[in-house]
Amino acid sequence: MIEYSSRPITPHTLVVLMQDHPGVLNRVSSLLRQRGFNIESLTVSHTDTLGISRMTLVVDGNTTNVEQVGKQLYKLIEVTKVTEVTHEPHITRELALVKVSTTGNKRSEGLQLFDVYEAKVVDIAV
Repeated sequence: MIEYSSRPITPHTLVVLMQDHPGVLNRVSSLLRQRGFNIESLTVSHTDTLGISRMTLVVDGNTTNVEQVGKQLYKLIEVTKVTEVTHEPHITRELALVKVSTTGNKRSEGLQLFDVYEAKVVDIAV
């Protein structure tokens, strides 16, 4: 029997600045996996500073000691800064890429539905 906790999930958002070298993402995710930390969400991108990447990761605060995550990340030589932004003003968005196949008037109905949910259409092929 599976039991679920009645505690609400407390997500914590960490921003990690690191050197942009091959394999750094693998080392970060492996380090967290080896320590038993569960990553809820992970996004990596370049920054305005040449050679520096930004990793935004979300961990569950109920099952993970967030302070310990930061300490473990600083053990990697490529990591230059770790900041928890959970309690700072920030914008959180979910991202999904969905492919939909429609014909005729169903296409316009679909586009209206996308507008309701403020979805962005990336491409329409005929």
